[in-house]
Amino acid sequence: MNKNRIPVQVIKTTLVLLICLLLPFQVLAAAWDAYAKYIPDYTPVTKSQLRGAWISTVVNLDWPSSKTKAITDSSLRIQKSKEELIILLDKAVSLNMNAVFLQVRSTSDALYKSELVPWSRYLTGTFGKDPGFDPLQFAIEEAHKRNLELHAWFNPYRVSMDTSEATKSSLNISKSVYKEHPDWIRTASSRFVIDPGIPDARKWVEDCVMEVVNKYDIDGVHFDDYFYYEAVTNEMGDDATFQKYNNGQFAKKADWRRNNTYLLVKELSSKIRAAKPWVKFGVSPSAIWRNKKDDPAGSDTNSSYTNYDKCYADTRKWVNEELIDYICPQIYFTYANPAAPYGVLADWWAKTVRNKKVHLYIGQALYRVNEGSTSSDKDFSIENGVPEMSRQIKLNTVHPDIKGSVMFRMNNFFESPRQAAVAALQTDLWSSRALVPVMPWKGGRAPGIPAGGAIGSNPAGIKLTWTDNDTATAYFAIYRYSSSETPDITSDESSKRLIATVRKTASGIQQFTDTSGISMNGVTYVVSSLDRLHNQSKGLIINNKSRYFNDVGQNVYWAIEAIDRLYEKGVVAGAGQNAFLPMSNTKRGDFLLMLTKALELKGEAGNNFTDVPLDSYYYNAIGAAKSLGITAGTGNGKFEPKANISRQDMLVQVYKGVQAAGISLAPASGSELGKFTDASQVSSYAREALAVMVKNGIVSGSGSKLNPRVMATRAEIAVVLSKLK
Repeated sequence: MNKNRIPVQVIKTTLVLLICLLLPFQVLAAAWDAYAKYIPDYTPVTKSQLRGAWISTVVNLDWPSSKTKAITDSSLRIQKSKEELIILLDKAVSLNMNAVFLQVRSTSDALYKSELVPWSRYLTGTFGKDPGFDPLQFAIEEAHKRNLELHAWFNPYRVSMDTSEATKSSLNISKSVYKEHPDWIRTASSRFVIDPGIPDARKWVEDCVMEVVNKYDIDGVHFDDYFYYEAVTNEMGDDATFQKYNNGQFAKKADWRRNNTYLLVKELSSKIRAAKPWVKFGVSPSAIWRNKKDDPAGSDTNSSYTNYDKCYADTRKWVNEELIDYICPQIYFTYANPAAPYGVLADWWAKTVRNKKVHLYIGQALYRVNEGSTSSDKDFSIENGVPEMSRQIKLNTVHPDIKGSVMFRMNNFFESPRQAAVAALQTDLWSSRALVPVMPWKGGRAPGIPAGGAIGSNPAGIKLTWTDNDTATAYFAIYRYSSSETPDITSDESSKRLIATVRKTASGIQQFTDTSGISMNGVTYVVSSLDRLHNQSKGLIINNKSRYFNDVGQNVYWAIEAIDRLYEKGVVAGAGQNAFLPMSNTKRGDFLLMLTKALELKGEAGNNFTDVPLDSYYYNAIGAAKSLGITAGTGNGKFEPKANISRQDMLVQVYKGVQAAGISLAPASGSELGKFTDASQVSSYAREALAVMVKNGIVSGSGSKLNPRVMATRAEIAVVLSKLK
């Protein structure tokens, strides 16, 4: 053997290495590398991001369960149905979601009280049977309690899930479209469907949707991908409809079909915006509009099932014309899918909505995690699907044109094969809360800043209270910072500090208890108001120490925010050496000085009281108050400016000052003082004023007492004045 000869195995190994080095980088690159800038190594956070899940009711996929549907005792069935929904909604909250998409019409039926269609068979097992409660109304109330948006999900055209004789028999009831309009019914994909090409049928579908829009406090109308839905072996057979209604407008039936779905979306969009402009309208089509090989505007995909060609839904046109408020393509694939890669499709849709008044949310396939996916989507099973779901969620979070994710479907969050992915969402990817993104084109406005912030404790934890009288406010966002931090609720990082969103209650006094066990010392809370479209106010800072005065802290926690805010406005002043003396009484002259500053009142001071020195610092304020009718003095031309002011006199002057400032308050009914045990101590001249102050939440008393003749403290006065504007 020639010892100088290189072994064959070494040659082969060397050649393989050389080939690998010479191969184009793309061959070795991972499928998601092209989107690396959207997939950071860390977990990104964002201030606003829609996070939701579909709740499917068709064939009892998510709610109510088949077991509950079969309960014969109506009371027990209703109870179990409600309990099941609450479990689903609580799960959504535990995962920091902010929206759910509830299927309220799956087969031309209703999960709500309808004059147009029968009750859903999935509620009781019998088509048309009254379930004994209104499922949609219950769902809205429970979702809103948890500060979840509720979008009503409609399937516009499907009538049944099969065409069996039993199904036909069940459909022959009052209000069933199958019975009332048999000429509208076609068979496609072994199901009964409504022919979308019949104008009267289209109007009826629109009427069904608008019935819900007009009757219920929903946040959105949601369509899925079922428009024209047929199989090659079971097409709809609408040639006669085409001949009857086309009127020579379209040469091809396919174009006519697309126009039918376009008209449905366009007409319904107009009706929703006219009836309730704040209600969002969105569509969740299948992932692919068209393939690039069939249309230059399409995505670089190779799918046999597209919106445009199979569902006859030109979803790109709907986006371009801004007929919808959001689109949620069902990208139920991995980055490595050879025909429909996640990254390619997400990026294509992102470019499609760019600079449009349309939000993009991505429909994601939680149900495919660990389902034993085919080789084209095997990444859904590698490491329990966690790396793939992480890459998808990160891209959705970082990409500026993607505004959120919707998971299909709700019960998958409870299934064993998905638990690793669910845990990744809960502890990492969605571990911080997010607000629903604002749609500026939908209107709305940021409410006024909350007022009257106070911090205290109860057995459960740290109790925050505040007031809000802005009718635009729907809910509040609560942030928590350490006292060493400068609060900033405008940044993406603020999501890490968002500890809760709280629905506004009917009472003017709002409250929240932080049960985390954190110490009250060293923390600062920020409370902001949001309208139902998520326009956000600036924040109200609440903590147990003043930013300006050393003696304003836990001892007067209920007045800290008011004192600081009025000090910043120049309405109140300190007593020197960083002191405020919050529990000291207030002189009558000092109070009128504060009142006129708070209400920005101006008046002639020349005809003043005889005991108010011309060179006194409150001379002009007292004179102005006299000229405006706020005070008549104490008699004999005197005012007694250095005497302390009582609570009832303070509130009488506030009442008259508000009138002088032209501020409108709700009138008293006469019963407001009755809840206080010391109401009889209120002087006759003060009863009307105090009743109005109580009615409008400007004063609430101390427990069961008003203490009308007790001298007012500086802290009490600051709280009252802070509520006037």
